[in-house]
Amino acid sequence: MSFQYPLEVRFRDLDGLGHVNNAVYLTYFETLRLHFALELLGVAHLAEVPFILGEISVRFLKPVFFGDQLQGSVDVSRIGHKSFTMIYTIKRGNEIVTQGSTELIWFDYKTQRSVPIPDSFRQQVASYQRA
Repeated sequence: MSFQYPLEVRFRDLDGLGHVNNAVYLTYFETLRLHFALELLGVAHLAEVPFILGEISVRFLKPVFFGDQLQGSVDVSRIGHKSFTMIYTIKRGNEIVTQGSTELIWFDYKTQRSVPIPDSFRQQVASYQRA
């Protein structure tokens, strides 16, 4: 099961051509990623999210405009030793408008170093995605 979350197209998201600017999709992905992390990990504050962004990829498939009702989804597709991959899909109704992925690094903010991903995260992801 994918984590689902509605995305609002705001006036400030638009570029001079009247559609959502490509840089804004990174913010949409961030919104999906953080809400998923808060729900999955059960943390109350963003500072408790134990991973950072290492790489991002976006495929722009259809333009999005002000007033469009968007639904985003995110899945964890791979979990490695210190990093994992999330896959994003943004839809307008049944139409996929954007897809992408991020590589995330499990991170210790005190030591400022990547650390191994705990087994508890692997179990939480497996339980969530089976539900």
